[in-house]
Amino acid sequence: MYAVLKTGGKQYRVEKEDVVLVEKLDANDGDQVVLNDILMIGEGKKVTLGSPLVNDAAVMAQVIRQTRGPKITMIYKRRRKNSRRKQGHKQNLTLLKIIDIAETGGSKLSPKKATAKSTETKAKVTAKSTETKAKATAKSTETKAKVTAKSTETKAKVTAKSTETKAKASPKTKSSTTKDK
Repeated sequence: MYAVLKTGGKQYRVEKEDVVLVEKLDANDGDQVVLNDILMIGEGKKVTLGSPLVNDAAVMAQVIRQTRGPKITMIYKRRRKNSRRKQGHKQNLTLLKIIDIAETGGSKLSPKKATAKSTETKAKVTAKSTETKAKATAKSTETKAKVTAKSTETKAKVTAKSTETKAKASPKTKSSTTKDK
């Protein structure tokens, strides 16, 4: 069984288990959506045409992910006017997997929202990562403190040695090469 549906100003011929890239729909990843604008349904030689839509028909689809299309670059140039403009655009798209095609009873289909398990696991992962970051920063501060303590000790030793060598060296008096009269 196949259906021709309209969404985002375009028409798509879909079958069950097809994956379709359509204009952006307002849904999250994993949500189910019901598409009610069905123009035609067919199975073998039996074809049902709508005028303009088939009554009580619907297509159930699941959102795989929200994505963006390829970059399109537009260049505007006015010749002999020293005028140019370059503009880029990426279209927002939704990747859908067709779950079911209902020839009748489409108004009774109810979409399901994505399960909240993904948010719980994300919260657990972020909690674990913050704990490990805290441990790492604590370890790094401890090592930094040890390094700074050692560096101050060595600096004190060096300065003490330099003062000792200066004290040991007696001040030399300069003797003049010329005879004083």
